[in-house]
Amino acid sequence: MPLHQPRLACYDHESTESFPATWLVIGGVPFPLPPRDRSDSGRVRRILHMAVSKLLLLLTLCCRSLCLVPKAKDGSSKIDTVSPDALKAGRKYLISSFPALKQVGYTILPDTVWRPLVLGEVQSPTSIAVDPLSSRLYVADPPRGVIWWYQLGTGSNGLLQTVGRQRAAVEGFSAHWLAVNGAGDLYFSGHPLPKAGENSTVDSVWRLDNEQVVTGDSFNPAEVYTTQNTGQPDSKVFQLSGLAVDSFFIFWGNQAGGKEHGAVNKGTRANIGMSSQDMFVSTLTDSVDEVRGITTSGTEVFWLSPEGVYGQSKTTTSKVSDPSAGLISPAISLQWNPMSIAWDGATQLYLTDASAGAIYTVPSLISTTQNLTKFADAPDCHGLAILLSARGLPLNCSRLQVGKSSSHSHRLLRRTMYQTVMRDND
Repeated sequence: MPLHQPRLACYDHESTESFPATWLVIGGVPFPLPPRDRSDSGRVRRILHMAVSKLLLLLTLCCRSLCLVPKAKDGSSKIDTVSPDALKAGRKYLISSFPALKQVGYTILPDTVWRPLVLGEVQSPTSIAVDPLSSRLYVADPPRGVIWWYQLGTGSNGLLQTVGRQRAAVEGFSAHWLAVNGAGDLYFSGHPLPKAGENSTVDSVWRLDNEQVVTGDSFNPAEVYTTQNTGQPDSKVFQLSGLAVDSFFIFWGNQAGGKEHGAVNKGTRANIGMSSQDMFVSTLTDSVDEVRGITTSGTEVFWLSPEGVYGQSKTTTSKVSDPSAGLISPAISLQWNPMSIAWDGATQLYLTDASAGAIYTVPSLISTTQNLTKFADAPDCHGLAILLSARGLPLNCSRLQVGKSSSHSHRLLRRTMYQTVMRDND
């Protein structure tokens, strides 16, 4: 139902004695205006009456706006309702990308209700990453050759929003996997967009410093690890897949040739003051040929492969070649197609299965085999990230990217996901 302005009308009734009665109609309710008295006291009465009329008009507009918000059975807003369990969990936000919908949505853990984030013009959002210190969201858009970034904030209801405008963190690159370190530096795997006549499709590991993000220097990322500087003849950078980074190391996977080039490798960060001779690259495991998403906890590194979910210590001194070592949960079906994985900062891993159109969770334990548990339906899910909090960002309603586009995105996301789930169940 569209929001209509209250009907305003002024009309004079027949005069009685020495003063004519003038009325102001607001929303169908008449309010008397003062008589046209030219004395000082008359001017005061007119000023007071006009102030009261404006206040009544404002109240009428507010009441009609509130009537447009969908209500639950208990009278609360469906969109603005957050479960008590989510409040107790400290408002962790699980964020996922949906390339076919051109959307990024989120849930407030442990809720499974998807809500959209307003992105602007995005062609195909794939990999995503969050910077918890600055409350930034990064979204890779390979067809456009851009990594977008958005400022995130929360309102008093705890719902997540993008604040301000859409910005480009990196331009001119086809980026496929993203990660952010504790200092706010952005890492990504990808390659520069080929110029006319070129066919450069070999990915490297790149870094964009936090300062460059702040100043808008989007064309000059630093190339960190390549096929040339990670060993010969079997370079550790071969066909890059998942990417993760902590305070000291960069972790990456290869989506092919893992047994020859390393399924999961790690290298020292290049911007922590170490000399070049002290930097090194090593292989953590070559037990599988193909690795997808990678994430880290404080002491472990976890990754996905067609064989299942794996994990092992970051500080493993010898390369692991046994495909059964570190297997947390085997593949749950022949159609198993895992993509991205994220750690919740406590005890759980969340991962996307593109073939099932769902997100699963499993305990982040490497000492014993665990079972995957379905967390939520998420058709066409791809990238995954978890934001533990959005701090220090009081939201001003005039700055929020909300309104018609947000409502439309919410309806589109919910409707498309519902139709996909119903089609899969038929």
